[in-house]
Amino acid sequence: MAQLVKEKFDELIVRIKPLLKESGFSKSGLSFYKNAGALIYVLNFQKSSGNTADKTIFYINCGIYAPAIDAAQGRETLAKPKEYECHFRDRISSLTRCEAAFYEIAENTDVTELEAILAGELEAAIEFFDRIKTERILIELMLKRGGLFVIDQLFEYLLIKGEDEALTRSALKLFAEYGGEARWVIFERRINGLLKKHGRKELNFKDEAR
Repeated sequence: MAQLVKEKFDELIVRIKPLLKESGFSKSGLSFYKNAGALIYVLNFQKSSGNTADKTIFYINCGIYAPAIDAAQGRETLAKPKEYECHFRDRISSLTRCEAAFYEIAENTDVTELEAILAGELEAAIEFFDRIKTERILIELMLKRGGLFVIDQLFEYLLIKGEDEALTRSALKLFAEYGGEARWVIFERRINGLLKKHGRKELNFKDEAR
C-alpha cells in the first residue's frame, strides 16, 4: 500500500510538470522555479512530517525571491532559493483562497481528479506571480503581508536605500499588531539595533504610536 501511495504522488508530480513548464518553470526536486531576472518564483510541494504508509498529505508553498534585496545587504544571492529562503512566502491556499489547506493521497485517490484540482489552483498562483513583476511591487507586498518576517528580510534594505519613512510606517504597524505580546521586546530591540547601526534615531514605539 505504501508503494502505491508513493507512486500516486510521483505520478501527480509528473502530470503537473507540463503545466508548469509551459509557464516557464523548471523542476528541481519537489520545487519548481521560474527565473524572471529581477525575481525568482518558487512553487514547492512539501510532504507532511506526519504521513503514514497508507496516506500522504502535502502542501504547496509559494515563494518570491529578489536577488537585489540580498545583494544590497551584502548577502549571498541564490540561484535556486528554497521556499523558506524567499523574501515573500505563503501557502497556495492563502494566495488562491482555495478551500483545501492541504492535499491528501490515499490508495483510492483518483489522481486524474486531484490533478484537475491542482491545475486550477496552480494557474491561480501563477496569475498571482504574474502581478508581482518588479522588485518594487514585491517590497510593497512584503510590507503589506510579511508580518514580523520583514524585520530581518527587508528593514536593513530599506535603510540602505534611504526609505526611512517606509520602515517607520511598517515598524509602527507591527507594533500596533504585536506590541502587546511579551515577545515584542525582542523585535523592538532588533529594529532599533538596525537603526543605530545605520546612524538613525531609535524609535520610541509607545510615543510614536500616540
